[in-house]
Amino acid sequence: MKFAYTWLASYLPGPAPDPKALGDRLTAVGFIVEGVEGAGASTVYDVEITANRPDGMNHRGLAREAAVAMRRAFADAEAAAPVAEPGPAVETRAAVVVAEPALCSRYSARVIEGVTIRPSCAAVAARLAAIGQGAISSPVDATNHVLWDIGQPLHAFDLDTLAKGADGLPTIVVRRAKAGEKLVTLDGVERALTPQHLVIADAEKPVALAGVMGGLATAISEKTTRILLESAHFHPGAVRKTARSLGMHTDASHRFERGTDPEATIQGLDRAARLIVADCGGNVAKGVLDVRAPKAAPVSLALRLDRLAGFLGMTIPADRVVGILRELGFAPSPVSGAVNVTVPSWRIDVTCEEDLIEEVIRCEGYDRLPETLPAPFVPRTVSRAAQVPDLTRDLLAGMGLLECVTYSFVSEAENAPFASAAPGAPVLVENPLGEPFTTLRATPVVGLLQSAQHNVRRGQKDLALFEVGTAFGWNAGKISAEEKTGDGRVSEKERVGILLAGARRRHWSVTSEESDFFEGAGIAEALMKGLGLGNASSPVAFKEIPSSSSLSFLATGRSARIQVAGVPAGWVGVLEPALAASWDLVDPVVADLDLGVLAAALPPAETSVEPPSKFPGSEVDVTVTHPIATPWRALEVAVLSGAPDELVAVEAKGRYRGPGVPDGFVKTTLTLRFGSPRASLAREDVNGWRDDAARRLLALGGTKVDGVPAPA
Repeated sequence: MKFAYTWLASYLPGPAPDPKALGDRLTAVGFIVEGVEGAGASTVYDVEITANRPDGMNHRGLAREAAVAMRRAFADAEAAAPVAEPGPAVETRAAVVVAEPALCSRYSARVIEGVTIRPSCAAVAARLAAIGQGAISSPVDATNHVLWDIGQPLHAFDLDTLAKGADGLPTIVVRRAKAGEKLVTLDGVERALTPQHLVIADAEKPVALAGVMGGLATAISEKTTRILLESAHFHPGAVRKTARSLGMHTDASHRFERGTDPEATIQGLDRAARLIVADCGGNVAKGVLDVRAPKAAPVSLALRLDRLAGFLGMTIPADRVVGILRELGFAPSPVSGAVNVTVPSWRIDVTCEEDLIEEVIRCEGYDRLPETLPAPFVPRTVSRAAQVPDLTRDLLAGMGLLECVTYSFVSEAENAPFASAAPGAPVLVENPLGEPFTTLRATPVVGLLQSAQHNVRRGQKDLALFEVGTAFGWNAGKISAEEKTGDGRVSEKERVGILLAGARRRHWSVTSEESDFFEGAGIAEALMKGLGLGNASSPVAFKEIPSSSSLSFLATGRSARIQVAGVPAGWVGVLEPALAASWDLVDPVVADLDLGVLAAALPPAETSVEPPSKFPGSEVDVTVTHPIATPWRALEVAVLSGAPDELVAVEAKGRYRGPGVPDGFVKTTLTLRFGSPRASLAREDVNGWRDDAARRLLALGGTKVDGVPAPA
């Protein structure tokens, strides 16, 4: 965004600051000056304003930051300037009705009569020109000036073009658009409206898109003699939804989408009214139409000074902390060991103690932070919800399945057969990237089917896939009866999808078999047992799915619902043959488990932490020749049985079959890792423990250990 140096300097009383120093200090406190145009009094800054700081998207807000950064005074000379109101009472000239107070918490309006439309004064035109804003007429330029001056978007209506209500007064109604309504906006484009759009209407029709753009029919023109000035506070989500759905973006919507100051509406009206009357004459009606929801209590926070010092690794004096916060517009009150802070209405980004810490250090200077490592922090517990997804990945990968990562967006046709797997109706995307991305999937299985089809068409028919991802559906309890999109809330569930197709090779020495329902059910059960379910407190049950079930995408008689402790947790089964054929598959097995349900059934997690030994460990290898039929577990148990406490781990390093190894046998190399938290290990001890392990392996029978003679 562009900001004029002289405009910023008007808020900094005293000698004008050096333009370069001003730009450097803004960058230092987080408002990065990306470019500078002109020099001296003609300097214009191009400043990066992050989305969380809408209060800095205007000259007054940025000047306040500059004053703190440069340790200068800040003054807003116009803040208390009165507005002459020689006209009649505003209630006799217009009326305002807010039908959607949840989406418009405040709507303020002033009326100016007897104006003659003229160009803006030279000062306003010069300011707007400096930041690339063209001049149109005094009323329009006044609204633009206020937006860039204090960050409050305004709109000017020709009062005589607004339809009258039952009381005979031109009426403003803040409401949702009705189905089929249309509006030609100021850019000359006719917009088709739906009930998801918040509009400003008169007694008959929409006259503006709330927070986005006004309508052409009620715009200021050369014939205008009476003006209604609008200044409102809209819900950011409502403006964002309207702007995105219509593909629009304006200076006003940019600010409303991020959040504006509800206490600035009348300030904006007063500043614009003074400018208009100065240029166009006329009389301002007495009073303001101000319709607002109950005023929200200001946010109050406590900043603990010891927390500040511990977080930063340095101590900042309490009086300096209080000074910084006061200069930023907060209301700090020192108490014992802390500072109680009331957050100003324009700082919507400050919601917790950490935000206050950031305010203090960015103004004190990040360059002052010492090179101090923070104190170690080890959480006592880790939530099951955080553990289960990663553990699920480990368990399924350990069973030989390959993990997939697919798009959450699928086509409506791909999702339709599985729509019953998620609550409510399918979630349609209003502005899809393309035809294949119109719907949010009801189950991760849809993405696995896409991957399977891709592989099968390239000759890879034996598949075992899984994906941990999100499934989407409408939360039926929060969708209005007449509107299936728009204000409904989407239900998002983290789930794991599983797909088996073709043959499953469990071991290279075992003949492959086609995957079936029991294979899929076994994997699902093994997964749940691996997570810690399936005991007396969380029994796992498989219930056959009848033919009348809503899960019609599964084959009857070869599918089941999965329950954990009596709670539905998912399903598993063979895909319905015709649906499987559409994916170029034959009897694939699919499963879907709700990880949230699985996590809720688990007992609280227990976390233990053991520091690594400060003494070096030692590793030795043992190579054993054994029958192929000997399982790995038998080798592992033989090594661990009777092993000393210093044996930390046993790992398989490699397997070999070939010359020198008899038929039916295999060489397995095991790595034995030893270590002690008390002392370094002697080589003689390590070799002795290795030899003991070798003798236990020989005792299995039919085995040989390299370098160790067989017992007599």
